[in-house]
Amino acid sequence: MSSDLTSQMQRVVEKASKVANINTSLRDKVRELEDQIVYLQETLGAMQVEHSDFNNQLQQRNLALTVQSGSPTRDTYSEEKIAELIREIDRCMKLLSA
Repeated sequence: MSSDLTSQMQRVVEKASKVANINTSLRDKVRELEDQIVYLQETLGAMQVEHSDFNNQLQQRNLALTVQSGSPTRDTYSEEKIAELIREIDRCMKLLSA
């Protein structure tokens, strides 16, 4: 009976050791993934800034091409912005007259 108890205890100790090793491995993996998240968030932030810069450059380029060509090509961005501002003015006027 003592031998049986000893072998059961040994199996429990081995299983506990395996669980501890797995736990350590998983904690390391979590740390790696958290580091990767930080890196990806920083990269995303930098790419968003770059995207914004490229959009601004594109708008400036399109405006320059429109001005340079001297033709009455339609600037849809400006037209949309003007239409948006007119709608906003109309809403304000409705609120003031109410």
